[in-house]
This record gives sequence, C-alpha cells and structure tokens, in this order.
Amino acid sequence: MFSLIRIELYKIFSRIRTYIGFIAIGLLVPLIQVALFIDGETYIEFSLQNLKEAFDFQGNLLNGYLACYIILATLYVHIPFLITLVTGDLLAGEAAGGTFRVLLTRPVSRTKLLFAKFISGLIYTAALIFWMALISLLLGIAIMGTGDLIVIKNTVYIFAEDDVMWRLLAAF
Repeated sequence: MFSLIRIELYKIFSRIRTYIGFIAIGLLVPLIQVALFIDGETYIEFSLQNLKEAFDFQGNLLNGYLACYIILATLYVHIPFLITLVTGDLLAGEAAGGTFRVLLTRPVSRTKLLFAKFISGLIYTAALIFWMALISLLLGIAIMGTGDLIVIKNTVYIFAEDDVMWRLLAAF
C-alpha cells in the first residue's frame, strides 16, 4: 500500500501543474501582506470608526496575526480550486491518458488503488495548506510583528496574543 501511495505522490509532484498552487500562494500572500503593511491602518480606522468614540484601543492592532486571518478569510475560496486542479487529475488524468485500464491490469485491487490516490490527494492538500500557513504566519510576523488579534464581523472579537496561534493553526 505504501508503495502505491509513493508512486501516486511521485506522479503528483512530477507534474508542473502541481506547483501552480504553491507558486500562486507564494506570490499572493506576500502581495496581500505588503498591501496591508502599506495601507492597513486605513482598514483598521475604517473598521473601528464607530467604536473609537466609545473605546480606547491600545497596542499593535495591525499585526501578523491579523494579516494571517485576512489571508485565510480571503483565500478560502481559491484554495479548493488550486487543490482540485491537482487532485481532480488523479483519476481524470489516468482516464484521459488511457492509463487507467493498464493500471487495473496489475494485481492491485481497485479499492487499494483508489485509496492510494485518495491518501496522495490528502497529502498534497496538507502540503499546500501547510505552505500557506507557513508563509502567512512567518512572513506576517516578520513584517508586522505580533499582538492581539482583532476580528471584525457583525461583532468585534479580540483574542489575546497568547491565545491566537493555536486558533490560527486550527483554522488552517
């Protein structure tokens, strides 16, 4: 079974299409973080304009944790497309290339073959999400530092700095 997974991972990572997601995240995340670093204070001011009259906000509100949260909230629509680009090709590529029938002539059950493709897809997905988490967190902290995370939706949530990291990692 492990040899099947290893073969599927080799097929995944030998295609150039596989690296489109890594390159896209590697370009988009720093671009978003630099934009937030340059003009993020305007975003914070706009978001908190009504609350600034009643509350006094102290500390670094625009920090790497907020940038990471914004990136996660922004790219959650795009990541499934980047994953589908590769994982959808696991079965469809075999069928389109005509190699699926040849694979099924080997003494491997269809269930094991499909399970190996599924596990390989999960490993690729985990690698892509890990890459996004690594770039978002490390680059965001390096550029903007750390501090409490303020999340503005219908209500305002403020998470203490020591409570943020596990929440972001769980979100990824």
